[in-house]
Amino acid sequence: MNFNNGILYIKRRSVPEWLTGFIFAFPFMMAFFTDFLNVPGLVKYLVDAAYVIAVLFWVAQKRNILSKKIMPFFLYTIIFFLYTMIVHLFNFQSPFYFLWGFRNNFRFFISFLLFATFFDEEDLIFCLRITDVLFWINAAVSIFQFVILKYEQDFLGGIFGTEKGGNAFTLIFFSIVISKSILLFMSKKESAVLCFSKCGMSLVVAAMAELKIFFIIFPLILVISAFITSFSFRKLMLMLVSTVMVIFASMLLTTIFKDEGMLSVDRLVEMITASNYATTEDLGRFTAIPTISNNILTKPWEKVFGLGLGNCDTSAFAICNTPFYQSHSYLHYEWFSSAIMFLENGYIGLVTYIGFFVLCFLLARKHTKNKTSNELFGRISMLISIICVIMVFYNSALRTEAAYMAYFALALPFAPNSDLSKDRDYETA
Repeated sequence: MNFNNGILYIKRRSVPEWLTGFIFAFPFMMAFFTDFLNVPGLVKYLVDAAYVIAVLFWVAQKRNILSKKIMPFFLYTIIFFLYTMIVHLFNFQSPFYFLWGFRNNFRFFISFLLFATFFDEEDLIFCLRITDVLFWINAAVSIFQFVILKYEQDFLGGIFGTEKGGNAFTLIFFSIVISKSILLFMSKKESAVLCFSKCGMSLVVAAMAELKIFFIIFPLILVISAFITSFSFRKLMLMLVSTVMVIFASMLLTTIFKDEGMLSVDRLVEMITASNYATTEDLGRFTAIPTISNNILTKPWEKVFGLGLGNCDTSAFAICNTPFYQSHSYLHYEWFSSAIMFLENGYIGLVTYIGFFVLCFLLARKHTKNKTSNELFGRISMLISIICVIMVFYNSALRTEAAYMAYFALALPFAPNSDLSKDRDYETA
């Protein structure tokens, strides 16, 4: 589905293309099913079926359609998979643990490859336009939830629902929309009114949801965008106006949540160095790795290789709920992607996991510099790569359905161009 000269038309698509579109749309649809229609949470496994079927159709095709752009990511994913499989074999407990761990981690790498293969440039532009529309719908729903329904903090998720942790979806969503808007404004392709409105509204919603991390990510997006775009007075104006907006949004945050909402250097240092997050026994966001290394993974080879993919995971399915989680759930290690990745795959696994985002940044920068990808797409991918590294340590959003949005943004510069230039950019490898 796309717009051409104001006319809506539907392109003929293959099964993998339709399923890839469903994967993109699912994070925005999930709360509608579970919160509004009261469909059981099992509905989220529809997206698992979607990428499995898409891959089966992909493999069944008679020719290889892996482009040169995504071949490095394909090989990287295969190497990471083989590493996790070998480590698990040396720490074998149950095949179901490994399959569940594979599902919780590699579904996003698979989706990245699907986005970069079955979405062309027109599809990506259409999807980004959809996110702009959804941004304003989300803002309206969030204000309604806060003012009328009295939801706030972790329960204020806008279109992403009112279950605890819904604002993690908002954080990734805002990062993508605001990155695109700021980059377009700095390139003189979006009006000041529209850009400033989005920035201001995102900060207001972040204040209502007590998303303090967004008050760090937002300036970070501004600064990095300033570095990767040429100088202009529009950029200087945006910096000044954004500073004022951040100050007023911070005041709103403090007004709503009093001392708990106060932002200061001391509070940021405390968040980074805190030994615990929610209880006196659990792990801190940025101290989880050394704590686990000192107290749980005490053997050298455990620190390096971990305990095996899936062997520390948890699930609503009893067959996938591991003994390790049952005895260590009080640590809340599953709340942080870095902690559970380190536990299961050691330092090598954690570095390799983060390395995927580094690879995205480097190759997005390369294609942007060489003009072999859409400049806007490359810059968005670079920004989201950096934000993903932060998210690895901040929470577990990259292990939830929210991650589909992040991996979509990461894949932007690696997708084939529209039909007119497909022969140049979509060579088979």
